[in-house]
Amino acid sequence: MRDYASDNFISDERRSEIIDGKIYLMATPNEEHVQIQGNLFSIFNQYFKQGKKKCIAVLARDLYINAKNYLVPDLLIYCQNNNEKKNRKVPLIVVEILSDSTWRRDFTVKMKKYAEMGIEEYWIIDQNTQRLIIFKLENSIYEKNKSYKLPWEDEEMPEKVKNYFSKLFPEDEIIKEFSPAFFPELVISLEDIFNFENLDIL
Repeated sequence: MRDYASDNFISDERRSEIIDGKIYLMATPNEEHVQIQGNLFSIFNQYFKQGKKKCIAVLARDLYINAKNYLVPDLLIYCQNNNEKKNRKVPLIVVEILSDSTWRRDFTVKMKKYAEMGIEEYWIIDQNTQRLIIFKLENSIYEKNKSYKLPWEDEEMPEKVKNYFSKLFPEDEIIKEFSPAFFPELVISLEDIFNFENLDIL
């Protein structure tokens, strides 16, 4: 990490984020991470193409806040009615997929920045535990709204992560599918989100 200083761009080929003037180089996501991104991207945009909502899902788009803060969520959902309501272009939902190097930041400083932007929902996905956590903006801060997960084996989760999640979310909902609050007509299968069956092609 280094201070932002006065330069207007980052001379590094890898993607980066700036948080409070500090530059964080972003590690290359693993194949499961990329597959989850693609799965959610397809699920949302197939639904939007049916004309249900004037919305779009986009992958890893730079989210500029100011000169000392810009973030790159894994997935962003934009809707015209949300832009009109807030009188600016701001995502309705942002999604982060946890990695070993970023999960603490996703739960702390990035969560705070998204809340300050007025983003209505923040989804965090953990590929190791096959868990989806949905935070809803309430009085300018995020409150946990839902926590869904598929069954997983304890030994597959690093102990430090297991302990953290056990304390934070002692009661998950074990389900097969759910409907997002903003899109009640859309039914999302957790198995479709965590579908890795085609990874052997890569």
